[in-house]
Amino acid sequence: MSAEVAVSAEDVSKRFVLRKNRAGDLRELFTGLLRRGDKTSGADDAFYALRDVGFSIHQGETVGIVGHNGSGKSTLLKMLTGILKPDTGHVRTRGRIGALIEVGAGFHPDLSGRENVYLNGSIMGLSRRDLQRKFDAIVAFAGLERFIDTPVKRYSSGMYMRLGFAIATHIDPEILLIDEVLAVGDTQFQNKCVKHLQEFAASGGTVIFVSHAMEQVAGLCERCLWLDRGQLLHDGPTTDAIDKYMAVVAEREDEEFKRTHPEEWEAREAEKRAVRIKEQAKRDAEEAFHRETERILTEERQLKKEREIVRLVDPSACRILQARLLDQSGDVVSRVHVLEPSKVEIAYRFGRALTAPVFCLEVLDAANNLMFATNTYLHGVTADSFGREGLLSMHVPSMSLNEGAYSIRLQLFGDAGDGDFGSRNAYEDRVEEAVSFRVDGGRFGGHGIIYLPVTWEVSATTEKNNAASEAATLASPAPLDH
Repeated sequence: MSAEVAVSAEDVSKRFVLRKNRAGDLRELFTGLLRRGDKTSGADDAFYALRDVGFSIHQGETVGIVGHNGSGKSTLLKMLTGILKPDTGHVRTRGRIGALIEVGAGFHPDLSGRENVYLNGSIMGLSRRDLQRKFDAIVAFAGLERFIDTPVKRYSSGMYMRLGFAIATHIDPEILLIDEVLAVGDTQFQNKCVKHLQEFAASGGTVIFVSHAMEQVAGLCERCLWLDRGQLLHDGPTTDAIDKYMAVVAEREDEEFKRTHPEEWEAREAEKRAVRIKEQAKRDAEEAFHRETERILTEERQLKKEREIVRLVDPSACRILQARLLDQSGDVVSRVHVLEPSKVEIAYRFGRALTAPVFCLEVLDAANNLMFATNTYLHGVTADSFGREGLLSMHVPSMSLNEGAYSIRLQLFGDAGDGDFGSRNAYEDRVEEAVSFRVDGGRFGGHGIIYLPVTWEVSATTEKNNAASEAATLASPAPLDH
């Protein structure tokens, strides 16, 4: 896009008067002549097709214009081509304009397609020599070779559009004004026109494209003007303009439906209200659930904090002080390898004597799924093994977990009870993620949860397979002995 302005409008307004009577008596004619130039007086209705519209379009831009019928789109294009003059304000263009504003505009119905090419071209400022040079390209683009010498009054609207578009785009224009004409062509030719406009813009041409086909506007234009009842309501990104315009379209269609079908409209509104009430009730329930969940979590966090304070200051508390993972060399680590030995050390302190202390250890994966659980009760560690303070070690001769991220949860119970520790809440201490670590697979990596240190052995029942030997053959395997 160039910095040079190709098209501009400054505070442009255009006012039309709707005559109530085409003819009147001599007195009305005389008073009408006296009022000439006074556009605010008289009994005739007046309206503004455009009012205080202003914008600038730079060379190389492709700008869309959208709006309802009667919003001022065609009036604006006619001003840009000089067909109409603004009542106030100024319109400026820089460069030759190729315009296709109305299907068949500028064509003489009794002349052939060939004659109309020369007629339109001369109106647009081309010499006969230039038109002769471009004639074949115009006809070929329009695809009207068989009908070029037929009077255009026998053309369909699609044929009119083909010829008009071909002429407008082949006169070497610098600015193209296209008004809704693509709506009457077949899909194949529409796509051909859109591609041509894209290539024209890419070469530095300026395109102003008016259409009710929002998908075409969105596909061609990054910028869009939205006109409504003669006023420019939006000048900016095309998606924003289309969204705003379509919202107003829906609103006005709803108003029209309400006016013409009041009972059906009321029934539809009642259904909408019921849906809104249902959706609001669902949202309220979800919000209440989230509030209650947050309240419970807050209470749990507070309880955990209070319990931690008690653990720290209560001299009678029984605590898990620390846990760590060690490799086979005795170094504290956060990564171990599949099949390698390791050790978990747990430092503890009993503030009071426990009847039958039991330590439970659980390994969980990254999704908090339980991978492994054990406890000192299962392994016969008795109460008299523990002192009031000490270090508990769990030896892992071979890491059987497959590669991945894991954590260890620790719990301390005061007595073994029935041995079912998973469902008991009356623990002395509990530490989530006491140790976080990762298992690396190395050459043993594979799929699944655990790694089993299996071995493979082959007992061939025929001659050994030798890929290098061309004479080797593969016989059917002998049946297995049962």
